[in-house]
Amino acid sequence: MKMPKVKNIFIFLLSIFCLLPLIVMIIKSFQGMSGGFTMEQYGRALFQTEDFFIGFWNSVIYTVVIIAINLPLSLLAAYGFSRFTFPGRDILFWVYIVLMLMPFQATIVPQYLALKALGILDTPEAVILPNAFSTFGTFLIAQYMRGLDNEVFDAGRIDGLNEFSLMMKIVMPICKPIVSALTVLLFINYWSMVEQPIIFISDKRFMPLSVLLSGSGKFLNISFACGVIFTVLPLLLYLFSYGDLMQGIALSAAVETGGGGEPANKRNGKSYGKRIGRLMVSFLIAMISFTLITQKVTYIMTAEVETVSPLSGDLREDPKREDSKSLGYFRTILPAACVKSQGSKGYVYVIQEEKSKRRRTQVSKVMVEITAQNGSDYAVSGPVMDDAQVVLYTSRPLGDGSYVRVLDRGDIYD
Repeated sequence: MKMPKVKNIFIFLLSIFCLLPLIVMIIKSFQGMSGGFTMEQYGRALFQTEDFFIGFWNSVIYTVVIIAINLPLSLLAAYGFSRFTFPGRDILFWVYIVLMLMPFQATIVPQYLALKALGILDTPEAVILPNAFSTFGTFLIAQYMRGLDNEVFDAGRIDGLNEFSLMMKIVMPICKPIVSALTVLLFINYWSMVEQPIIFISDKRFMPLSVLLSGSGKFLNISFACGVIFTVLPLLLYLFSYGDLMQGIALSAAVETGGGGEPANKRNGKSYGKRIGRLMVSFLIAMISFTLITQKVTYIMTAEVETVSPLSGDLREDPKREDSKSLGYFRTILPAACVKSQGSKGYVYVIQEEKSKRRRTQVSKVMVEITAQNGSDYAVSGPVMDDAQVVLYTSRPLGDGSYVRVLDRGDIYD
């Protein structure tokens, strides 16, 4: 009696240890900057962070498209390997296994050169195509099909079924557990992929959420809430496919038929699957709604700015005189309204275009040193180019990296 108790305690502690990161993430997602319970992170993530939804739907598109291509190809190839004998079959199957076991780092250069030759680098196809032809699914399903009884196929041929009909009407229903297991495994793998998008894509508008969360400072203060939302869809898919997943991992070809085809376990029952399926649909509908709301909120909350370009000093009068208004000895002169001064130092906001084909306008905070002033203008030194567009007026407070709408791009001010 003691051994089962020790075993159960060990399994319980191990489960807690494995769930600890998820528990910490959920707890932290309900904490604000100053501590205490708050929904601030979720509010900012779901209503004020447009890039979160861009990354989320990119992840959905990548994952769904890759699986939609890979699953049918894996089924067809696995059926061929398991049911037909042809020259070079075993050698070709071993090639599939080698490709499956080969790490991504070993194939990164050939893949990069091939994608560059095809002219699809920095496009979604650069991520979709290499993964859509992964050999893991073929290997897993082929091993499952080899365990099927030949009498099943003989009975189908007696009923007049050809090979395609045998596959669709006999093999496919029997292979439902392994297909469900493969779908879950592929979904989790491609939902969380990071390396391929980083290497093959440079445009942020094509990046999946897994990359944006790991490399963007915009999610720094809401990262825990974003992480929780990011895990919802894989978790619901796992619950939806739990019964088939367990059968598929076990590679059992037995079909449970008790109770008129209804599995005895409620977790595997149709009613349970329908409830989880409705939750998945509701979650996606909610995400679509939040996406539309966030687009509207983002437009309303985006600051509107007016800009000017720096002025080089003239020599209207001697700048050394105490009553002189000229800053003629200085190269970069800006209106005092542009410079947020902090003693002899300060900063300005400079307009720049986002490094993406979306071409959104954002501001960059540039530190400067105030070298002289005449009451209305500041002479500054710092990394401010002569042709830079510096923010003169803003309708809302700005931060480094904030997106803005430019109402007026002023020339050199008078």
